Amino acid sequence: MTRPGGQSIPVDPTARHTAVRWLLAGLAAVPLGTMFTACGGLGTLPAALEAIVAASCGWLTLIVLAPWKALGRLNEDRPDIRLLADRLESCLAEGRETPLSEIILDRDDELGALSRQIHELAVKVTELRRENRLLNRRMTDSIRRETHRATAHLQRQASTDPLTGLGNRRVLEQQLDELLGENANPEQVLTVMAADLDHFKIINDTLGHDVGDRCLVFLADLLRSSLRREDCAIRLGGDEFIVLMPDRTMDEAKAVAARLRSLFAQMPWKYREPSRPTLSVGLASATAEDVKDAAELIRQADAALYAAKRAGRAAITGYAERRGAA
Repeated sequence: MTRPGGQSIPVDPTARHTAVRWLLAGLAAVPLGTMFTACGGLGTLPAALEAIVAASCGWLTLIVLAPWKALGRLNEDRPDIRLLADRLESCLAEGRETPLSEIILDRDDELGALSRQIHELAVKVTELRRENRLLNRRMTDSIRRETHRATAHLQRQASTDPLTGLGNRRVLEQQLDELLGENANPEQVLTVMAADLDHFKIINDTLGHDVGDRCLVFLADLLRSSLRREDCAIRLGGDEFIVLMPDRTMDEAKAVAARLRSLFAQMPWKYREPSRPTLSVGLASATAEDVKDAAELIRQADAALYAAKRAGRAAITGYAERRGAA
């Protein structure tokens, strides 16, 4: 007997012998019963009754000739077959403690050979199961990393200005809520810097938006290199920038603004017309206790910025000073 792949399947000699005995007994029983009836062994019984007796004699002969001893030898293997099934179930169970070698029966016959083949299959199944768990773990870790990376990327896109890489309005709202919201330290000073480029529209109209974008990126790089870690630079749009500087006084913020103006004036510029852009800055400072609305502090910085532009551009104006002068 062979499997579909061509590999031979061992056949137990006892089973083969028993099958042959059953076949021979079946072939002999019916003819013997028929011969017995035909020879007049039943006398003058009706034909229907003779047929019944003939069939009964055939079945009786089958029972007498049956290989009961061979069947008995098969029954002797049942405990080992049951033991093999139990060991296999125990060895293949999750969290097993029984070694796979327990599957092998200490026999030299076909049942022992079968147990060894089952042991080899069990070893392969266990290896495949281990590889599958490892693969699932790696896939899960990879999916988790990619999901985290994609989520972080989306969060950066949602909170970052695509041109300059600075924060956007969403970041501005979040930072203002942290610094001036209900849970903020009421005594913490927050200074806001509003800055934009002078004559930026003329540069865009005359030299093109590519040149204007390079000016914006140059200023963004200056802000990143000049500010502290706790400061937050925002591009609102166009050439408008906001910088939040917690725990900085107005004088300290003015020094930062002056350094930014000086560095921005060193931007490479190869064009004769229009002239290089300059930077105007407005400053406003308050504590969380003094400001009822965070947007009010932004409006104060904007007002100081427009005052600086009216003063001649490339200037720095503080809201507190302007308010005092008024």
